[in-house]
Amino acid sequence: MNYDCYILFPNHHEGLRLYRELKAAGVRCTIAPPPRAATSFCGISLLVSEDLIEPARQVIERCGVKVEGIARIPRKASASGCK
Repeated sequence: MNYDCYILFPNHHEGLRLYRELKAAGVRCTIAPPPRAATSFCGISLLVSEDLIEPARQVIERCGVKVEGIARIPRKASASGCK
């Protein structure tokens, strides 16, 4: 099974800061709403593929960005027949 990793933040400022740092380091990520399975809070999270989570952790540690955690959520299979 494949997983998506959502990096969760205490506020949007930290999320945007990490987004810029990850892009500068060449780590692909996408700004996304936090998954309901991970938190009930509104805000932003960064979606990172499971194979890039370790480089993302290194950037987090190096930059000192505050994160609430990393949620590993099973990736939903795409519906067949959708265009």
